[in-house]
Amino acid sequence: MELTAPGGDLNKIKTAIKYGADAVYCGYKLFGLRASATNLSKAELIEAIDFVHNHKAKLYLTLNAYLKNCDYPALRDFLLWLKDSGTDAVIVSDPGVFTMVQSITQIPIHVSTQANICSVQAAHFWHNLGAKRIVVAREMSFAEIVETKAALPDLEIECFIHGAMCVAYSGRCLLSAYFNRRSANSGACTQVCRWNWALTQQERPGEYLPVEEDQYGSHILSSKDLCMLSKIPLMQKAGIDAGKIEGRMKSEYYVAQLCRVYRKAMESSGQDSSVWEMLREELQKVSHRPYWEGFYDFPAGDAGIVEKSDQSAYISKSEYCGKVIAHEDGNMVFDCLAKISLGDTIELIFPEINQDIRLQVNKIYDNDYKELVCTKPNARFRVPLAQKDVLGALIRRCLD
Repeated sequence: MELTAPGGDLNKIKTAIKYGADAVYCGYKLFGLRASATNLSKAELIEAIDFVHNHKAKLYLTLNAYLKNCDYPALRDFLLWLKDSGTDAVIVSDPGVFTMVQSITQIPIHVSTQANICSVQAAHFWHNLGAKRIVVAREMSFAEIVETKAALPDLEIECFIHGAMCVAYSGRCLLSAYFNRRSANSGACTQVCRWNWALTQQERPGEYLPVEEDQYGSHILSSKDLCMLSKIPLMQKAGIDAGKIEGRMKSEYYVAQLCRVYRKAMESSGQDSSVWEMLREELQKVSHRPYWEGFYDFPAGDAGIVEKSDQSAYISKSEYCGKVIAHEDGNMVFDCLAKISLGDTIELIFPEINQDIRLQVNKIYDNDYKELVCTKPNARFRVPLAQKDVLGALIRRCLD
């Protein structure tokens, strides 16, 4: 099963591949559903394609926004450029975009989860049009996905395995457009679902009632995060072609950590429980909302999609602090993103989890070798470390 990872910018694409992804999906400056992500210019896209191909991986470009008439001339011009770029596939949801891609290029087409493919019949429809792969709706159960794969063995099936979920059907939500005039279907979602909501009655203006009648409050729209770690062996056995990680707007550390965890999971079928326990613990070391397994075992039962308000904040057992850029004079040199203090325990993480380095910080120097008691973000620092082969390692501070 292919591991498909998010590439919010060129650096994250390279990190995803280094940490175990078989493929990355990324966006151009236009036509995608992550308008707030950095996305790639044409020059960066060519560099990214060359990089992933040199590492025997693939790059999929998202063109999955729903476009208006005025958008199509620019799309046509872009496709004329893209057709000879070496892009391995484009991800689309709009039938108009689908047909234009087909008419101008020979690039394989993957149908986005935004197309809400929830059945064999819907999958059959897109397969008949010429789709090579579908990214099924998160609302499909595992049994329904297996049934779809059995019915259409020549159609590649991709499933989300980790990340944030939308409370609406695969992103079909109008709340952001209604409240903030920023359309989720054009990539500009403001995540209104994460707000704290209350109920009012017309007869009682100004009187706010909790939507849920219990002690937890009213986060009735805010979804938990999907985590399918335990289902990876079943998905592999069922012949699912790709598992997808959500998160083009997440940090480089988030991408690296999830890629290496799920890479290890895909290689660990049949291994003893200690390996899986270690992987579950590693998933607690990225910022996340409470995990659940989505609709794969539908009906979801008591462990539903909606968070309770006392769980609405992000959870993590570590904090991403920076990246090692050199090793000089017995010190690792790193660009700092979050505060590290004397006495803190930090970990350097690598593509192979068993290569991680854990140490207590006993000395900190600035770039002029002045001794300090703590770092600060957006500056360069040095910490003594005997091991030299640490270039590119990501640094996290342990919180447990």
